Amino acid sequence: MQQTDISFRLLTEADLADWLALEQQAFPDPWTEKQLLSLLARPRNVCFGCFELNQLLGFAVCSTVLDETELLQIAVAESRRGSGLSQRFFAALIQELSGRGVARMLLEVRVSNNAAIGFYRSRGFSKDGCRKDYYPTAEGREDALLMSLSF
Repeated sequence: MQQTDISFRLLTEADLADWLALEQQAFPDPWTEKQLLSLLARPRNVCFGCFELNQLLGFAVCSTVLDETELLQIAVAESRRGSGLSQRFFAALIQELSGRGVARMLLEVRVSNNAAIGFYRSRGFSKDGCRKDYYPTAEGREDALLMSLSF
């Protein structure tokens, strides 16, 4: 894979089918096509994609207010996890957000999602707190770890 094959840009309605397919692959309770269209329609949202030769490999959805953004979702195709693509994609996302005047990112993640927590920590995120019993699970409820990054 040549580095020039990878590109990053805002998602559009033309990307919807691929985005929905990746959404369904990545999450047990995926957002619907209607929800994704709604995200695209809101000016304060940043719906960002990672592409290889026009194939969607990853996406991130952020909701921005003034100089802060909340990372609502991020996913990379399972076939590309562990390849270093996530680091490049995340760096491009931060660059896009910085260009929009964003200086801080907030997120929440399941306390059991060790891979994601490790990724966020390696990118410089720090723990801000915990939301008790935030996520539903088959066994009951699970806490959400709150994290943030200033850039």
